[in-house]
Amino acid sequence: MDADPTRVLTIGCSCINRFQFDFFQDRHPETAPQFVKSLFDWNIVSLVGTETILRHAVDGTLQDALQNTAAFFVEWDVLLFHKQLPGVCFFHEQEIAKAFDDPAQKDTLISKLTHQAAPFLSPDYSGRTHLVWSNIQPNLPDTVNNVTPWEAFQLTAERHATITALGRDLFGPETRVTFLTVANDVAPELIGAPDIQVIDLPRGSEYEGSPDLYNSLLTGIVRRTHL
Repeated sequence: MDADPTRVLTIGCSCINRFQFDFFQDRHPETAPQFVKSLFDWNIVSLVGTETILRHAVDGTLQDALQNTAAFFVEWDVLLFHKQLPGVCFFHEQEIAKAFDDPAQKDTLISKLTHQAAPFLSPDYSGRTHLVWSNIQPNLPDTVNNVTPWEAFQLTAERHATITALGRDLFGPETRVTFLTVANDVAPELIGAPDIQVIDLPRGSEYEGSPDLYNSLLTGIVRRTHL
């Protein structure tokens, strides 16, 4: 038995996963090394963006894309996007976006994103990787309104299959994926699947969720080792 601990990564859509990972680590600080920070943590990434990033990582082209300064562009004066990464909004880089004509800001951004992308640029790990995706953040539909169509955040059977396959292509066949979703935003035929969890948080202004929202899920993940 390989006792290396399971590595946990978020693959979108928004920052609720990182908040929940941090809440769990606060209660169980010994698990902190298992919750690896990454490119998805503080960005808003639709399923289109998740697929694009994973596909670039599988193809070995993600680093080149992130380091292509000409591909970044700013909308609404504060939101950063990337022509080669459709469906990805670097939502919390608004200060950099405001001064993006400054070459130093571009250098800072690229250095930061390349560092954050490390788990996807160097995916080899001797233990199992568990990927967590969710579209349950209560304020997500309002936040992306007029930025990205909400349909791009809804989980279809095709997207479910594609994301799962890409995750295993990148991190190995033992990779597991958990999809957390709201019943109205997932294909009905997926409800009840073992890797689907329906958590009907009311939509609203909240963005973190209660501190124990992911407790059962994460407890199961961190106790599991790569067999």
